[in-house]
Amino acid sequence: MALAVDFVMMAARHEYDVGILFSSDTDLVPALEAVLVLRPDDPPAGEVAAWAAPGARSRSLSVRGASIRRHLLSDADYRVVADPTDYTLSR
Repeated sequence: MALAVDFVMMAARHEYDVGILFSSDTDLVPALEAVLVLRPDDPPAGEVAAWAAPGARSRSLSVRGASIRRHLLSDADYRVVADPTDYTLSR
């Protein structure tokens, strides 16, 4: 919920040039739609990203009738940014 609110509020206040929603959670589509409505003359105010699963159809967010820039990241991209820390260990 906080991600959606921040995405919309920060777009409304022009606190970012381009916001990228990196998720395939369709609950975020209304936030993406809101950003596209709030900043229609400021493209691309909102973009989407998702992991490109090998052998599977990538499921990035979309808005019917809207042209949204889409970033698909590969397994190799994931390995570059993966955090190997085991956060379950007690300190």
